[in-house]
Amino acid sequence: MEEGVKSVERAFQILERVSLAKNGIGVTELAAELNMYKSTIHRVLTTLVNLGYIEQDPQTERYKLGFKLLEVSSRLLDSLDIRREAMPFLQELADWTNEVVHLVVLSKGQVVYIEKVEGTETIRMHSRVGHRAPVHCTGVGKAILAYLPEAQVREIIRQYGLEAHTRHTLSTLPDLLADLELVRQRGYALDLQENEMGITCVAAPIFDHTGAVVASVSVSAPTIRMQPERLEELAKEVRTIGLKISGRLGYRSQSEI
Repeated sequence: MEEGVKSVERAFQILERVSLAKNGIGVTELAAELNMYKSTIHRVLTTLVNLGYIEQDPQTERYKLGFKLLEVSSRLLDSLDIRREAMPFLQELADWTNEVVHLVVLSKGQVVYIEKVEGTETIRMHSRVGHRAPVHCTGVGKAILAYLPEAQVREIIRQYGLEAHTRHTLSTLPDLLADLELVRQRGYALDLQENEMGITCVAAPIFDHTGAVVASVSVSAPTIRMQPERLEELAKEVRTIGLKISGRLGYRSQSEI
């Protein structure tokens, strides 16, 4: 095992042991329980203290968990809350459409799939839970981009570019911005074989209690099954599901205020 990996492993072992100590724990105890040198324990603890994951009581000199962990875990809980609240509606959408349904969030300029519900119809896609994908050529990505400040959209595109994944990909900023305006007008986004040839997707944004876009939901299917009439029908249903999930997160549309 490489030294860098060993160091990470030691850090997590120490972190986990400290988390079990209600009243804190000292270096000597940690060294004895984890069978590590005191110097190693102290070095790792110093790093974790500097990062905010561990705190040292100035009086007892014992170590306990720091508030940084609460900050990190709260971010995870935010995502998990969306997933939990959305799940019944994702299943409802999958049952109604018989197609693949996705739930994604924006992370560092890309979308991350945090849930996938399979329909009864077969479809071959690259998507899986944990998979990251571009925002500019996916329905789920555009459904989120459309409700971000334009400056943020431009910065994301500056960082990640507009790579053409297929011949249908919108690969210029003016084209993308025009499409995002259409998303806002319709309330849903389309991926017309822009990310994968033969795959069409319709997606809708999900908002939280502040009105900020926090995720998106989509239905994906082979383009052959997504003829205009059905696509229009699916778009209406996906938009409705997006609003239902948003409602569970405390969102209220202008018509409800």
